[in-house]
Amino acid sequence: MRFHHLMICGMLASIFATSVHAQSTIAPRPFDLTFGKSTIGTLMPGYDLGQDSEGRSAFQDDLDNVGASWELKAVRRFLHTRTSFETRIFYGLSLSNQTQSPSDVDVFNPIDGASNAFTGGSAHLGGDLHLYGGDFTIRDTWQTRFGGLSAGMAFSYMAFDQSFDAEYNQVRLLSEELNSDFLGGKGVFGWDGFVFGRPTNVDLGFGYYDLEADYQFNGGAVAGALSKEFSDHSATIDFSWTTWTQLGRFYTGLTIGGMYITDMPTIQHNAGSQVTIGTDDAALLNASVQILL
Repeated sequence: MRFHHLMICGMLASIFATSVHAQSTIAPRPFDLTFGKSTIGTLMPGYDLGQDSEGRSAFQDDLDNVGASWELKAVRRFLHTRTSFETRIFYGLSLSNQTQSPSDVDVFNPIDGASNAFTGGSAHLGGDLHLYGGDFTIRDTWQTRFGGLSAGMAFSYMAFDQSFDAEYNQVRLLSEELNSDFLGGKGVFGWDGFVFGRPTNVDLGFGYYDLEADYQFNGGAVAGALSKEFSDHSATIDFSWTTWTQLGRFYTGLTIGGMYITDMPTIQHNAGSQVTIGTDDAALLNASVQILL
């Protein structure tokens, strides 16, 4: 549970915010379409492969990186009722590169954990993370003296595609891919009102997913090929805080948010035995700008 404190901080910020007025900001428009661009922090389970001559990891990355994401969201309101339909799709990307000073290394073959020794060079590890998915939400909103209170249910899909390329002296040792698919549902809860005089929306979601992961090893100087599958379940907690303002002729929203994921697949290399797939917790953080189209 490495990142549960992030979720707790976000919830407390939402609960104890000051200067909140009991006014609803529910739009009178039957349809909204917004586009968002985010800076994201991806706090994924780390990657670790082999050892160097001093007993340290030969190829290592904590996978706590900064990236970017893009989002398109549509809201269809049925005016004079409490009900709305929401659809959201997103795509994000983060990259990492780690280079170690020259050292002898010992790399374990993912197929059987056999040792492969390399000397007199420097190690380089490159990693990519592509994340994408979407939600379809049905939500009801009640206007109260505390603002607009909403609740609903969402069908949700998320994918995290990771790739790792290990090189030694600019020679490819091996490549590994781990593609993880999350399919499930979420309960969503929201509030809208005015904070410091600005229209504001707060959303909180609780999700539960079926998790399927595919692993692929493609050898280079470390020879061989291997495919594995993995299945499990995972839960999520996510929150977002959006405040809106008029900038010129554009109605613009500024959002901060995050998601905590209880179980994210991770590659586990083993000396003397085949690679295994385990899980660890993960988190996503984002700060975005949204424009009402």
